[in-house]
Amino acid sequence: MDVLVAGNTGYWTVEALNRAFPEDNIVVCDADHEEDKEGRIKWFCQPIMSERFQRLFMTYGFERVVYFSRYLTKKHKDAGELDELRRVLTMSHRTQIRQFVYVTSDESLLDVDNSASIIYKSAEDICSYYASNYSIEFKIINSANLISGTYKDDYWCRIFSQLERKEKVILDAAEDEVADFIDIDDLAVFLQRLFDSWDIETSKPGVENIYLKSGARTTYGRARDILLDYYPDGDISYKNAKITNKKIYGKDIAREEYGWFTKIDAVKELDSYIEAYKLKYIHKPTLKDYFSKRFKLNSKFMMVIELIGGAGLVELYNNFSAASVQFRMIDVRLLFVVLMSSVYGTTIGGLAGIMSIASLLWAYYKQGSNGLLIFYDPGNWIPFILLMVAAAVCGYVKQRKDEEIAFAREENKNVKAENDFISQLYKEAMEYKDHYKQDLIGSRDGFARIFDVVQKLSTTVPEEIFAESIPVMEDVLNNKTIAIYTINDPSARFARLSVASEAISPSLKKSINLDEYRDVLKIVEQNGIWFNSDIHEGFPTYVTGIRADGSISVLIMIYHVEFLQVNTYYTNLIKILSGLMENFIIKAWEYQRAVAAETFIEGTNITKTEYFRQQFEIQKEMAGNKLTTFRLLRIMREGRSLSEIDEMFRSKTRNNDVVGLGNDENIYLLAAQVDEKSQDIVLNRFRSMGLTCDIVENFG
Repeated sequence: MDVLVAGNTGYWTVEALNRAFPEDNIVVCDADHEEDKEGRIKWFCQPIMSERFQRLFMTYGFERVVYFSRYLTKKHKDAGELDELRRVLTMSHRTQIRQFVYVTSDESLLDVDNSASIIYKSAEDICSYYASNYSIEFKIINSANLISGTYKDDYWCRIFSQLERKEKVILDAAEDEVADFIDIDDLAVFLQRLFDSWDIETSKPGVENIYLKSGARTTYGRARDILLDYYPDGDISYKNAKITNKKIYGKDIAREEYGWFTKIDAVKELDSYIEAYKLKYIHKPTLKDYFSKRFKLNSKFMMVIELIGGAGLVELYNNFSAASVQFRMIDVRLLFVVLMSSVYGTTIGGLAGIMSIASLLWAYYKQGSNGLLIFYDPGNWIPFILLMVAAAVCGYVKQRKDEEIAFAREENKNVKAENDFISQLYKEAMEYKDHYKQDLIGSRDGFARIFDVVQKLSTTVPEEIFAESIPVMEDVLNNKTIAIYTINDPSARFARLSVASEAISPSLKKSINLDEYRDVLKIVEQNGIWFNSDIHEGFPTYVTGIRADGSISVLIMIYHVEFLQVNTYYTNLIKILSGLMENFIIKAWEYQRAVAAETFIEGTNITKTEYFRQQFEIQKEMAGNKLTTFRLLRIMREGRSLSEIDEMFRSKTRNNDVVGLGNDENIYLLAAQVDEKSQDIVLNRFRSMGLTCDIVENFG
């Protein structure tokens, strides 16, 4: 199975991912990762709101998505949680992902009403909306805050960083408050057990909330003591306010159903997280590193040395070359300004210009000029102006060149990243190529799937065809709101419900008035399929029919469809399935007519015992699958002949009822689509005829 892990994924390690998804192909996607591939795990540095993330999502055939909330990090600084969650859910819906796990903070369980609680509630409402409208199975996991020694944005890592920089630290809690955190390894164990117990075949769309209790006992006071052991000079204080609100947990499903509990009190092991932080982020520089950093070309330290040293060399040069006519032809001050501006830009060039002006003023002073003379003679200003102009022009050229180089580097980086991204996707596509070709045969729309449909519908018993047709159509059409009505007489006013999907069966009418469906029937007879384009309330979205002897005898109704299922492809699927059903149901009816002598007792509509038993078993199976309801009535003959019983029943039974003779010589009736509410009506109908009857469980 291909799994996407997205959102606040900085806590995940290779070991934790392998523990949580031991047999899956894993794609981890967030904005803070270095792109890498390690065995079954692929890391992508793609923000969820980017176009590349969408392309990645559509490229991979994910079957499960696990989204980690930013709120799992205590005092997180990220925004846009709801937008990210909605984007991932939208793409999950488009690619028909059926399993979605949303792991969020258990602070949503606090009995407090504030802005954070509104966001938590909104996130759960979004999940509920997609679960109810797009048939996605949701698990919302409410967990304590996560802790890590290697994730730079983690709450405790930020504290370690502050202590390393010798900054003041304020723990966001009271001294005696329990530090409620959970390690990613414990969470990984729970997810592994959750997925092992997640039965894809029996699970249903909806939202299930599961709460993970950390079992923490360590207080923030103890956490401070551990921190001071490593940072004796640390300035650590507490926030005065203490959280007084309680977390309202529901049933402890994690422990009772999955046998899960935390193995460690995370903050009690805070020293191990400090060690992990130091190992990853704290590097003691060697003497070589010190000099490399200090004397690196274009470093600030070298810039200051060059600026001061260069000014000194200019003065020395001017003093020693004053008597030389040859060297007096070179303006070293201007050269110094040009060089510094060209290397370091306008700001340093301006400082070099000011130093050169000061040097020139000192030269004037040594020649006997004073400030007033220099100021009142405009000709003396020209060298000063030229020095600053040279600094400005050379500095501008340098900065423009740097900006162009930086822009080109950024473009090259983006192009390289895009090329790497496309190359990786292409490589993955090639790796899956053979796998996809094999799966095509067994896919929902592949040849093996059509063969499976044909095999299930290939029977000579009409009731078995109806019983198999609902799960087959639910699977192929990806829809759980399908009903089949039968019209046994072209002149009939009503169509009777035969079978229906479990989700809508209780709410459907047992019979529908065909006068209300005349417009629907006209279109079905002409085009084969009717679409509820005018949104008639109470009507299905799609209706198609099966013809027998020149008239519509079966109506197939699809009630609720998703927005993406309103297209020609979906319409063609319905036509194909109805065509297959039509082929098999007509042949089954023809066969039943051909063997009527073996089915019915001669001269009556009462079926023989074996045939009736077969119908009874079919009805029991459909009822067990919640596709229909029925009642088995036993009617005492009390000396009446079969012909007399048959005559009495002709006007009292419906076309989809089955009457049969039992081994005990009594008459049995399979009353289709009868439940607890309507069974008394059926009993009274026969009792009013003077018959003794009751409802039984087994066929005698």
